[in-house]
Amino acid sequence: MKTGGFMNLTVPFLFWISLMGGDASGKLELALSKSKPEVYERVEIQVTGMPVAVNPFDPDAATLDLEVISPSGKKLEIPGFFARDYDRKLEGQREVLEEKSEGWRIRWMGLEPGRHTLKVMATRDGKRLASGEAEVEVAAGRRPGLARVEPTGKRYFRMDDGTPLFLNGLCVCWHGSRGTYDYDDWLEGCQKAGINYIRIWMWRHAFGIEWDRGDKVRYRMDNAWRLDRVLAEAERRGIFVMLCFDYHGIFEVKPDYWGGNNFWPRHPYNATNGGPCKVQNDFFTNADARKLYEKRLRYLVARWSAFPNILAWEFFNEIDNEYAYVKHEDVVAWHRDMGRHLRAIDPYRHLISSSFTGGSERPDLFALPEMDFSQYHSYNEQHPARMTAQKTARFFEKYTKPFFVSEYGTDWRGWKPDTDPYFRALHQAIWSGAFTGAAGTGMTWWWENIHSANLYHHWSALSAFLNGTGIGRGDMGPARFEKTEGSVLPFGVTARDEALVWLLDQACDWPEGAKVATPPEVSGVKVTLAGLEEGPWTVEWWDTLKGQRLAVSEAAAADGLLTLAPPAFRADIAGRFKKK
Repeated sequence: MKTGGFMNLTVPFLFWISLMGGDASGKLELALSKSKPEVYERVEIQVTGMPVAVNPFDPDAATLDLEVISPSGKKLEIPGFFARDYDRKLEGQREVLEEKSEGWRIRWMGLEPGRHTLKVMATRDGKRLASGEAEVEVAAGRRPGLARVEPTGKRYFRMDDGTPLFLNGLCVCWHGSRGTYDYDDWLEGCQKAGINYIRIWMWRHAFGIEWDRGDKVRYRMDNAWRLDRVLAEAERRGIFVMLCFDYHGIFEVKPDYWGGNNFWPRHPYNATNGGPCKVQNDFFTNADARKLYEKRLRYLVARWSAFPNILAWEFFNEIDNEYAYVKHEDVVAWHRDMGRHLRAIDPYRHLISSSFTGGSERPDLFALPEMDFSQYHSYNEQHPARMTAQKTARFFEKYTKPFFVSEYGTDWRGWKPDTDPYFRALHQAIWSGAFTGAAGTGMTWWWENIHSANLYHHWSALSAFLNGTGIGRGDMGPARFEKTEGSVLPFGVTARDEALVWLLDQACDWPEGAKVATPPEVSGVKVTLAGLEEGPWTVEWWDTLKGQRLAVSEAAAADGLLTLAPPAFRADIAGRFKKK
């Protein structure tokens, strides 16, 4: 971030510090990016005058910390971090970064309006060298806050202000050679489609800061800057991010299907590279390895926790892929301990999760109180809508936590449009999440292909349909269908005064009918919903490809039952119904 955008804040305190064996006076100078920030607005503070440290990334060598006292007397403790700034440019199809300045930063956001007292503290080699105070006025504003678990039904997410948050999104995990320029294009496409969620990986190919020889507590500033930029751009466009810290390939020694992803020989915690781990499982059990990871967590929290669009921290992608090298019981114990540690140091208490492959669900991990929601990865599974309904019901029954299919693809080996030429599997994976009680859509993989094929209309149509509905309400859950007439599969969610229904022609339930260009027209369908309020209801039927209303009418519920008859349709149709 450019220093020219910061406001100099006069902080005329003198700090008595002990340097090189003698007492000396020093001054920390602060520059704030906002003079009067709003509640939940990220403020970046540039700090100059920090004592020089041998390794500014190692908290054993140097720390910068902010203690914030709010108007209500609550305290927040926020670690600072060392950063390097860059300029970017495109050379052909490759992003090139040019180093600019470097220095210490603090990122903070106020959680309530009023005058806040900021106390800044600096240490070197464990000795406190400087401290002082400043005051900042925080305005009320109208920002919704951070994502939380909805506390009543516990199926969905919601914002601090109570606004329901249903995730309409996909995986956009890493960039290509164009670096952040890729995300400029992808995030623009997401925003136009009403997409409000993506997933990002920190790994070898993008955003990873500690994965290679020499990276041990020597974090990669170029990748960190790229992540800064992408998170800020996502925030500007109203898009939440689940940030995955690590992936299974860091423990692998053999090339995989794609001829790579075997990075254990290069990992900085590996003993052959000067780390504490003789074998992969030591990553989870060795005390020194855990301390190294806790240092990285401190840096991650310091640099990115003040982004209000961080939906969740995700420890691992598909850790069970490496159960030939690591023990499940040690993985679970590590998640418990690191989850507690992360919760303790994150001033904003973002959600926490982790993930497995679809073929290896392990209930004791998601049962941990440190895991705020559960996930499932689905590849090569037929009937995506039924899969989503079944997994949502089973996972919620087991854990009573929000759940969504966080990866989906018709084939894990690649983008296979020949098996889904009209993208019905893609469409069904996306739409089914909204009608099964899941916390989000099926989060499809192969984002580069989706972008190049311009398939965003599947999300924009759903966004239009959901706009103005109560999806994510605490009293909303899977619908109960008393009766169904016609060859359709009914899915839906209801509260007593609202219902959302999606009807899928069984002849188009992928892979059935996958290669039929124009499905046959479906007519004469009736479905009866149970558990609804008596009286008149407004009925709207929607085209799921165009995101447009097809018909509006009224119906009456009696004895808790509401019978609905959609107009003729092809492949699928959706309805939204409201008690008058």
